[in-house]
Amino acid sequence: MRLLPNFVRSPRTAPAWLAATALLLATLAPAAQAESPAQMMERSVDEVYKVLRENEDRAQEEPEFVIEVLREYVLPHVDVDGMARLVLARHWRDASDEQRERFTEAFTTTLLQVYGVQLADHLDKEVRIIERRSREDDRMAVVASEIVMGSGQSNLQVNYRLRPVNGEWKVFDVEAEGLSFVGNFRSRFGDEIANNGLEELIARLEDGDEELIEEAVDDVAEETDAAEDR
Repeated sequence: MRLLPNFVRSPRTAPAWLAATALLLATLAPAAQAESPAQMMERSVDEVYKVLRENEDRAQEEPEFVIEVLREYVLPHVDVDGMARLVLARHWRDASDEQRERFTEAFTTTLLQVYGVQLADHLDKEVRIIERRSREDDRMAVVASEIVMGSGQSNLQVNYRLRPVNGEWKVFDVEAEGLSFVGNFRSRFGDEIANNGLEELIARLEDGDEELIEEAVDDVAEETDAAEDR
């Protein structure tokens, strides 16, 4: 496993990554059919936090432990392929099968590393699912939530977007304070592809290029920092 980027522990980006971690907490165990997406996520968030809090020392000291927990229990319930297609947008059509596979794996690994470290550093935060502001139909569900920041700071508003994949609700995007994480990555990676090509983007992700990843999350960090100041 490659080394974690140094910037993921930056206090400036921490609130943003705490919010983004919700994307990887979509579902832990197969949900009962009677559960709504909101109920499913509330149960699953509680279970994931329980696992990590019971192993808090290890979670703090071993980032790989958190990443493996997310990879084993959460990742199967996230629409990783759908996210990859949305991020690459029109470039997905032009990519070879090999490039699609490599991008999906590299992008997924990046998300797991960054979100996992930030989750371990913020196990004291409370995530509240707000059913009255959530909605769903046959094609998509939007689950509203807020992250309780404490210390007099405004709570962070986060919306999770899910869609049915093979009969199971899966997360494909998250909006923190109105900013889409998939949309932000799509914009930043699109610039990289326009300047240097898709192959270069994939290679930089596979190498864990800190500058590329930091640029892709800066807008989210700035937006969530502004939300704290309101």
